[in-house]
Amino acid sequence: MKIPLKLGQDSQQSTAAAAAAAIARDVAAVKAGDWNAKSNLARAFHPLLTSLAEKRAHGDVGKHNRYIDAAKEGLFKAARKHKAKSSGDNFQIFALDYIEAAMDRVDHGGGMLSRLFGK
Repeated sequence: MKIPLKLGQDSQQSTAAAAAAAIARDVAAVKAGDWNAKSNLARAFHPLLTSLAEKRAHGDVGKHNRYIDAAKEGLFKAARKHKAKSSGDNFQIFALDYIEAAMDRVDHGGGMLSRLFGK
């Protein structure tokens, strides 16, 4: 049985710091085109994306899935545009704007193909 060396708030802080460092590494790898990093980033942000989608979809499963897809696109766009000097915590705040904007596009008629060919 392994016993953690840091107990209490110190271990919580080190866990949060490790998560922020992992997010920062994944963001840098997404810029380089790493698909595994995209998967890790989507997994890390999945609870946030699902929560935002559930609030917007109001029980409509089809819309919920469209919101999740759009939110992932916004997340990856934010990863490409984010400056590497910032920490992982700042990326979460930065990415929220891109995620919300992508979800808003679902409400306002979708993407380019929807605007070209109608709904």
